[in-house]
Amino acid sequence: MCDCSFDRLLQLTNKQLDLDGQLEVFDHLDRCDTCRDAIYQITHDLDKALFIYRAYRVKPSVRRFRIHAA
Repeated sequence: MCDCSFDRLLQLTNKQLDLDGQLEVFDHLDRCDTCRDAIYQITHDLDKALFIYRAYRVKPSVRRFRIHAA
């Protein structure tokens, strides 16, 4: 039986579980490759050191043409 829970993984990373809850999740992580990969991705995505600021630039969608008088 699978006792995978994304919500429990989030609670673990957000430090919302008591000691018993943490131990349950750690025990599950020892047995489940899927959740182990998921917890890695969650913690990796939450690492602010990996955040890269990039300025958001909007390119105009309408081209401007010059009309030349003849």
